[in-house]
Amino acid sequence: MFRISKYKCMQNVIIAIVSLSFTTAGFSAAMNSARIIPSGKVYIIEGGKVVGEFSKEGPLPEGAFLRCEAKCTVKLDDAYMVAEPNTVFSVNQMANSNELAVREGTVYFSVSKTSRPLEFSTPAGNATMREVSLSNSELNGYVRASGNEAEIGVIDGGTMKVETASGEMAITPGKQITIALIDPATSASASGSGDGSTSMADIALGVAGAGVIIAGGYLLSTTDGNRNSSKSNGSPSSP
Repeated sequence: MFRISKYKCMQNVIIAIVSLSFTTAGFSAAMNSARIIPSGKVYIIEGGKVVGEFSKEGPLPEGAFLRCEAKCTVKLDDAYMVAEPNTVFSVNQMANSNELAVREGTVYFSVSKTSRPLEFSTPAGNATMREVSLSNSELNGYVRASGNEAEIGVIDGGTMKVETASGEMAITPGKQITIALIDPATSASASGSGDGSTSMADIALGVAGAGVIIAGGYLLSTTDGNRNSSKSNGSPSSP
């Protein structure tokens, strides 16, 4: 009789723990309102290795680097993002900003006047959204990282002012800035277009580690911007 009672008691404890676990998981999911909607598999990357995967809509694993097998959509409380296939990225909601890190690939985003500022992080350098002037209900833009360069551009909907190690720059529709890691031993020069010409020598450079310089090369290209604004190529309007 004692053994039976003891067994039942252990069963009750186990059931209570399991119930508590499910309750806690549900509470955590409720607290995390960010959602990810994949078109295929999504791989969770840690230390350059795949440590997990999923293929159904669910809570966004905030702060974790993800790689989408196909195009995937991220919905935040105040922003909307679409990652191109095989893009490695991470999204994290903070109290006063949304962090978007792109290691490789392209992420399109859409923000409104009530959106928190975006903090952009790429291997080439970081940038912060300081001000958005809307000409529509939403501003659509993108971040693209490839090798030692990264682009941050505006597709349409308004003008976005961003701050990099080289200072602030307003990005108008169809244009972008390029952040590049340049070897100090390499002489770098570039010309800008748009509102005027700017050479690398005229841009303040910020040090980003030993032997590496963040060159805020503001390469404003109307042609490239228009190419990126194609709705069929995966802007936030067409996940």
